[in-house]
Amino acid sequence: MPTPHPLRSPDAAPPGGAAPQAGANQGHGSTVKETFISIVIAFALAFVFRGFVIEAFLIPTGSMAPTLMGAHMRFNSPQSGYDWAVAPWFNYPGTQTPMPLQGGQQLERGQRFMGPDPSGPVVVHDPMTNAELRRVSEPRRWGDRIFVMKYLYSIYDPQRYDVVVFKNPRDPTVNYIKRLVGLPGEQVALIDGDIFARTVQTGDENVTNPWALPGWKAARKPERAQLAMWQEVFDSRFTPLSAMRDGSRWFTSPWVAGSQEGEWQIEDRRDYGYSGGAPTTLRWNDAFPILDSYAYNEPPPRQGGGPNGQYPVSDLRISMGVRPRGEGLTVSAVVEARRHEFRARVIPGGGDQSTAILEMRPTPVQAGADAAQAPWTELSSVNFKGGFAAGRATNIELWHADQSLRLYVDDRLVASAEYDWTPDERLRYALGMTLDEVAANDAALIFEQHYSRPGVRVEFSGGPFTLYRVALARDIHYRADTYHDYNDYVIAGERMLHSRRGQPAHGTHPKSTVILNQDQFFVCGDNSPQSLDARLWDVPNPWVAEMDRTTGVVNRDLLIGKAFFVYFPAPYRNHGVPVPDFGSMRFIW
Repeated sequence: MPTPHPLRSPDAAPPGGAAPQAGANQGHGSTVKETFISIVIAFALAFVFRGFVIEAFLIPTGSMAPTLMGAHMRFNSPQSGYDWAVAPWFNYPGTQTPMPLQGGQQLERGQRFMGPDPSGPVVVHDPMTNAELRRVSEPRRWGDRIFVMKYLYSIYDPQRYDVVVFKNPRDPTVNYIKRLVGLPGEQVALIDGDIFARTVQTGDENVTNPWALPGWKAARKPERAQLAMWQEVFDSRFTPLSAMRDGSRWFTSPWVAGSQEGEWQIEDRRDYGYSGGAPTTLRWNDAFPILDSYAYNEPPPRQGGGPNGQYPVSDLRISMGVRPRGEGLTVSAVVEARRHEFRARVIPGGGDQSTAILEMRPTPVQAGADAAQAPWTELSSVNFKGGFAAGRATNIELWHADQSLRLYVDDRLVASAEYDWTPDERLRYALGMTLDEVAANDAALIFEQHYSRPGVRVEFSGGPFTLYRVALARDIHYRADTYHDYNDYVIAGERMLHSRRGQPAHGTHPKSTVILNQDQFFVCGDNSPQSLDARLWDVPNPWVAEMDRTTGVVNRDLLIGKAFFVYFPAPYRNHGVPVPDFGSMRFIW
C-alpha cells in the first residue's frame, strides 16, 4: 500500500526585528543556528509521531469496499439520483494499474492499449433500479487516504471489528488493510456469513470436529461497526423519476402489497400510501433475491457482467418512516430467515406510551405445522415513551444480525434481544444439514443452493397511513470458500500453485477451523467476494515464518494500527479540475 507523506512541518520563520550593527554577524549566526536546530527538532518529532502514533496510508484496492474505497469509477443515476462506485475495468497491459480513463480509445506515446474492449464504453447498472448507464472516458479515481493510529499495547489492544493495517504475511514489504474478526486465544468459524468464536481449551487442536465443542457464540458487532457494515439493497427514495420507456414499464418496485392491493399506492412513488382501514401487509418481492452482491464488483460484460451476488443473506435491516392518519396504528416488522420468523411489534398504549415486543417462532418447514399455529416465543417486551402519533412521521428500524434483534424508534434503541444457536443448530436451520453431514463434505458450504432464502414483510393494523424512506439493507456476509488453484505469487511470469488448493478455506469448514494463539489475529475484508484475506492465504513468507509459521493468521508483530479517519477521500473532477471530496471525510468504524 503506497504511503503518502502526511507529516511535514513547515520551516520555522526567522525572528524579525533589527539588531545593532555591531552585533549583526553574531546575531545572524545565532539565528541560522537556532533555525537549523528548530527544523531538525521539527523533523525528528514528525518522524517519531509518524513512527509511533499516526501514519497515513492510501487504499489501493477494493477489498474493503464500500467501507473504504480503492481505485474506482463513480457514477450517479440521472433517473434515481443514486451515487455508487465500481472497480476499474481496464488496466495497463500486463499490470494491475488501472488506466486513467475507463472506456473509449486511450492513447499513450502513440500506442493504443489493447485490453478487454478498451475502445468500448463502460456499461454499469444502477443498484437501486437496474437502469443501464453507458460511459466513455470515465475518469478513474484513486482510493481513500486514511490515518492509522499505531497500536500502543501498553495503552490499548486491538478489538474485534477494528479496521486494521498490517504487514502482509505473504509479503511483509506490502501493507494490507482488513477488518479484524478473530482475537488471540480463540477458535474462529465463519458460518452462514457470520463470525462465531469460542475460547481455546487445552486439547482442542486434536478434536476431529471442533464446531461440535461447547462455548461457540456469534460474535456480535458493536452498534457503530454494524452501522458502517450495512449494505443498501433498496431504498424508496431512489425510485426513478419515470418508470416508463417507449410505452412500457422498465422499473417495478421490489415492495408489493398484500391482499388489499387496490388500496395501496406504491408504483412510481417514493412514499407509499395505504388508504384502507383493514389490516394489511407490505412484502418484499421474492423475485428480487437478497444476495451478497456489491455494485463495486460489477464486471465487464465479457467477463460475465451482471448481478454478482451468489449467497442469500439473512442478516437484514428494515427501516421506514411511518405517518398514520389516525390513532391506534400497530406495526410489525418481520424477517423470515433460517426456517424461522423474527418479529418486532410496536403497539400503542395509553397517552404517549407504547410497547415494543421482540419475538421469534419456527416456520412450517421447521415446525411441521401451519404458521398460524406455531407459537411465538417472546424475547423482549419493553414499554417506552413515544410511538406513532396521527399526522407525525416516526422512524422505525428492525435489525436482525449476528443472532440478535434490535428495534429502533426515531433512532433510539428501545428493545434488543439475542438468541444463541450452536453451529449445529445454525447449519440445520440455514442449510437443512446436520453438522456431521457438513463435516463429511468439504464442499457442503460453498454451494449457494444449499442455503435458505430470506423474506421480509411489514404488517399494519389500525387505519390509513403513509410510509417514507422504505428501505432494506443487508449485513456483510463472510463467504465460505475453498483455497484457489493458484496463490498470489507470480515467478518468471508463471502463477504459482496454491499449496492447499481445493481444500476448505481457513475458518469456513469444521476441518479448517481457525485456532489462534496469544499473538495471532484473524482478518477478513468487507468486500468478502473480492478480498484476498486470511481465509485464502498460502504459507507465510520465509521472513515471517521465522516469527510465525501459521498459515492464515496475522501475528501481533505484523500489526501496524487501527484505521480511524478518512482525511482525503478520492477527489472528483469539475470541468477537468480535481476537487477534493471533503464531504466524504469520515471516521472509520
